[in-house]
Amino acid sequence: MNNLSSKRVLIVKLRYIGDTLSIAPVAASLARAAPGVRIEVLVNRGTEEVLAHDPHIHRLWTYDRRRAKGSLRSSVDYHLAFFRRLRPRRYDVILDYTHGDRAAFLCFLIGAPLRVTYRDASRLSRLLMNRVVDAEPIDFHIVDYQLEALKLLGVTQFDRTLKMTVPTEVQQRVDRLLRETGVAGNRTRVVIHPGAGGPLRQWRPDRFGCIATRLGQRPDTAVLLIGGPGDVALVDRVAAHMRVPAAFRSTSLGLLETAALIRRCDLFIGNDSAPAHMAAAVGTASLTLFGPTWPHMWRPLSPQGRVIFKEVPCRACRQERCVRPDGTCIDLIGVEEVWQAVGEMLSSGTTSPC
Repeated sequence: MNNLSSKRVLIVKLRYIGDTLSIAPVAASLARAAPGVRIEVLVNRGTEEVLAHDPHIHRLWTYDRRRAKGSLRSSVDYHLAFFRRLRPRRYDVILDYTHGDRAAFLCFLIGAPLRVTYRDASRLSRLLMNRVVDAEPIDFHIVDYQLEALKLLGVTQFDRTLKMTVPTEVQQRVDRLLRETGVAGNRTRVVIHPGAGGPLRQWRPDRFGCIATRLGQRPDTAVLLIGGPGDVALVDRVAAHMRVPAAFRSTSLGLLETAALIRRCDLFIGNDSAPAHMAAAVGTASLTLFGPTWPHMWRPLSPQGRVIFKEVPCRACRQERCVRPDGTCIDLIGVEEVWQAVGEMLSSGTTSPC
């Protein structure tokens, strides 16, 4: 595309928190290729915080799925108001990374001369959009897969670094919290986040508790146990299996605060979930445990990241029901191999077994 620097581009991804964060390299690559381009982003409400301070994004729009899926009257009212706000923006390009019918319909009605989707998108998406990226998702990391769309705009040099900007005031607030709870100092800090988007992606709480216990037995190590607002019971179960209490424990931090806390840690341990990607985006080493999703597609994009997964014939299932409930792929990951990886990443000694 000629004169990209004078264009308005809308990036659409109506997915989850980690998915939202994954489009940061798209914005960075566009901004580097065309310094005058105006980049706006549309994401699901509740995920926007991870991009709220991205220096390459000029405006962030949110889509309220709850209101959009309400009664017929409320849904119509919401969408009319929504289109009145976005259609006058007169975008030149819309990049849809959602690939579903709803997002395609929104993109079509918002309007742009160039509307980009992918070959594996829904049938309606391929009908309503007018350019299709011919790329097979299994061949790429999700970040690289999304960057492929920029080739249609003439962009061939990519910045695939995953970055999340944490405002200074948020970092200072979290630093103060860590000092007040006695976590600050020269000790090695390991943060554990046991949550995940579904049970098939979640390592067992007792196993997280065992790893946390071994870490807590090290006099030079502080264990931080965190989760989201919906992880209260899960975090409690992990804590119940810990012989040494966590130096810090919370399920009430916002996304920016979570990123700020992870940033102050030496190692993140968790499942394939948004906080693992946040660790990569703030430069913290991470050990991520994978269940049914493909690590080469979804692993945290970081030179300091390490993953553990089990290659089983049914890998990449739809994650609705496991065909091997007595030995799910996440359950096949043992405590000892995780502990060995932790030790290698921290250059640690040994502790007594659980």
